[in-house]
Amino acid sequence: MSASTESLLKSFCNYVYYAGAGNFWSENIHHESIGYKMYSFISFAIYVTMILLENMAAIFGNFPEVEKKSAIMFSAIHDIIIIKMFVMLYHKNSIKKLNYEMSFVMKDIEEESVMRKQKRKVLWGITFYVITVYLSLIAYGVESFRKVLVEGTPFYTVVTYLPTYHDDSLAASVFRVFFYVTWLYMMLPMIAADCMPIIHVIIMAYKFITLCHHYEKIRIAFERNILVLTNEAATQILKEGCIAGIKMHQKLKFLVEEIHRVFGIIMSLQVCESSAVAVLLLLRLALSSHLNLTNAFMTYTFVGSLFFLLALNLWNAGEITYQASLLSDSMFFCGWHLCNMDKQSHKDIRRLVLVGCAQAQKPLILKAFGIQDLSYTTFVSVARMTYSIFAVFYQRRE
Repeated sequence: MSASTESLLKSFCNYVYYAGAGNFWSENIHHESIGYKMYSFISFAIYVTMILLENMAAIFGNFPEVEKKSAIMFSAIHDIIIIKMFVMLYHKNSIKKLNYEMSFVMKDIEEESVMRKQKRKVLWGITFYVITVYLSLIAYGVESFRKVLVEGTPFYTVVTYLPTYHDDSLAASVFRVFFYVTWLYMMLPMIAADCMPIIHVIIMAYKFITLCHHYEKIRIAFERNILVLTNEAATQILKEGCIAGIKMHQKLKFLVEEIHRVFGIIMSLQVCESSAVAVLLLLRLALSSHLNLTNAFMTYTFVGSLFFLLALNLWNAGEITYQASLLSDSMFFCGWHLCNMDKQSHKDIRRLVLVGCAQAQKPLILKAFGIQDLSYTTFVSVARMTYSIFAVFYQRRE
């Protein structure tokens, strides 16, 4: 399979389609038939019903302490998840246009080695995230099944208002297992919503890397041309390369703004979800007098998946800022200093490079809720804050 940006985005759109969220590719590669639309509608109706019952359990439910805390935590998490799904569906047409633009901008200067690195980063990141998510969910199922066998309690993973805690009928057990399977299946569109912005920010970072390589290439070509052509002819070729690079830079800035407009809410919610839920889970860990193996495993894997997803968002958003900051240096060292002065100053390559460098030096920063930078620094701050809260409560327990 090709490692191009187009093939990468198309493959991910295939996954999104089979997860039930619809066709997000710019072309109609998957027909959304009436049967498919019914399947999507019924799936999301079940998700919304389950989350509604979770919220009712968190507010009105009469459950033991452990189940009550789980109901509160998961209702908050799943509320955020369903919001992220609907935000993605709301921006469906915008995402289609964005996929088209990102697939074809700079397509003619893509480098195979860079595209392979891009594909490897996307595949490894998403695969590891999926593994941590499902390890956590499976651990929840195993722990609930263990409690059924050992303690005789009902099978509870997703705590819902109905069936009630003391209802041990066959129908109640079937519904609890059904909600657990629904939870497992709901992760497919959730992963689609979580990973959609991640794929786009990773690709955008590699677009800036490719653009830097473009300026390196035209510099090398200019140094070669100046030995065999006149200075004016070599300068004209260099100028055309610089103009093309500046146009591509303007296009990339527009695409970054579109990514921020379309995915900004999803990425902002992810910062809130990861930090808040990680604190709740670590507090439960700190305040528990004893945790068995499966309980500890599901807590650690859940915290790990949340922090890894947060890292994928913040690190790659920060990578855009970093790679964009390197562009002005690549422009400056393109070879303009070897060109003769143009008698018409407004056509001189020096002015062109000066304008390009000035534009490239403006920081390109994505923000959560328009306030907090999405960057490496923010990830370190969130991780430090979470650990500090955990350490304080753990020390008080001792």
